[in-house]
Amino acid sequence: MTDAELRKEQLTEEKTETPAGAQADTGQTAEEKAAVSETWAEETIADLDDFIESQGIYIRQ
Repeated sequence: MTDAELRKEQLTEEKTETPAGAQADTGQTAEEKAAVSETWAEETIADLDDFIESQGIYIRQ
């Protein structure tokens, strides 16, 4: 294949992928999606802080 043919094939494959912003169906029901803890944001921030620290970067005060 020529470079042009390869690029055309790549563009075709990109168009068939899930569009940006679209969410993939995870098979969860609405009730399962709604079953998020009330403190999910704080828990996520703590998890991110822990991950960042595990990488050797300390940002907590």
